[in-house]
Amino acid sequence: MITTLLHVVTTIFLFNICKIEAQCQGSVNTNPIYTTPPVLLNTSQDGNGKLYITGGDSNPVKVLHLYGTPYEMGYAQGELLGDEILSLYTQFWGYLDEFIAPYVKDLPYLIQNLIETFGVQAALEAEVVLTELFVPQHFEDEIRGLADALQIEFAEVMKIMLFPELIKAQCSIVGAWGNATQSHGLLQLRALDWGTDNPFVAHPLLTVYHPLSDDGHPYATLGWTGFIGALTGFSTHVGASQKVWVHYNGTDSRAGIPWTFLFRDILQYAEDVNDALKMIDNSQRTCSVFLGLGDHSTQTARVVEYSLDTVSIFNDTTPFPGYAPSPPEHPIISDVVYVDKVSQPSTDPCLADLLQKYYGNMTSSSFIDVVSLFRTGDMHIAIYDYLSNDVYISVADQTQSWPASTTPAPAYNRTFIYFDMDSMFNVPQ
Repeated sequence: MITTLLHVVTTIFLFNICKIEAQCQGSVNTNPIYTTPPVLLNTSQDGNGKLYITGGDSNPVKVLHLYGTPYEMGYAQGELLGDEILSLYTQFWGYLDEFIAPYVKDLPYLIQNLIETFGVQAALEAEVVLTELFVPQHFEDEIRGLADALQIEFAEVMKIMLFPELIKAQCSIVGAWGNATQSHGLLQLRALDWGTDNPFVAHPLLTVYHPLSDDGHPYATLGWTGFIGALTGFSTHVGASQKVWVHYNGTDSRAGIPWTFLFRDILQYAEDVNDALKMIDNSQRTCSVFLGLGDHSTQTARVVEYSLDTVSIFNDTTPFPGYAPSPPEHPIISDVVYVDKVSQPSTDPCLADLLQKYYGNMTSSSFIDVVSLFRTGDMHIAIYDYLSNDVYISVADQTQSWPASTTPAPAYNRTFIYFDMDSMFNVPQ
């Protein structure tokens, strides 16, 4: 009788697992996590930059540590990665029209008209003018340092920094804590879905900033060479992840602080999520995005629905952002806040089903299973473990030069790389 009962229970459990994985279209990523510390490649002449490599042959990623003033940080990046940055910039300008085309219809009318009449470069020039009064001086200083090291015009670099203002992205955000996780500490997932057919894929970069002692705290961003904004980041106080709100139909503007700069300021200066929310509320905002914020002090997370007119804050008891009641495919889960990669409101049950499957036993490894089964995070992925202060990243196949002869393998199917952030934030100059 007991044997029969166990057989029935096991059958039901396996049936539910198979049902969940059938609703999802991916397969579990079985690659071992890469744990070898980064290896030093080079140091800038003034000592303000140190360039490392990690990931081995399976997933090589450069790691850049920057020190000093913003200008010195920008100059050090240009000195250490100059040839690679200039190559990427050249590829970027050649790819720009194709890259921006799918997003033009969602842009403010002024920007749409500029693109249709004069091209994307004219729209980026307008972005420079519209944001000029709102860009903090330290970003201008860093960009000037980068431009000086590259020996190109400041305006050319600034235009490249602002291209995220023109695009949308399908990304996933998850924050889980308390009863949802094995450790009861906070885990946060950031999965960037921008596609892999673009020149950025070949140039991933993890940048670790070590500001001067009176200028905020250490933090890291995952992006690519020659780009100083933050799409994905983790600090000694908060973590940030974003998803551009594709179907936002409210008031829009580009006269404000670019969202990638605001996110980086949050990483550098916010003491906790409440601080971050004040910074968002007090800013002159531009694009419409979802932003995931994790808090070291409370070991909890929030999702912020952020646009020109509104800032709405959501936790694990709030109906899914902007849609009440929550859709059946997006149930409220205690101690979990999440937004999946598809257009909202989501009609895809995969992510919610996976979060419920792993509920109570979520770990960083669980999140690796989640992204591979849900197939989210084609360009890059970061998983933040706030209790142990560890980060795991993966990036799309960067071993082919652009344009790639075959479609680069997505990040969710590749080797994840482990970082001890206590060590990373304390790498000496």
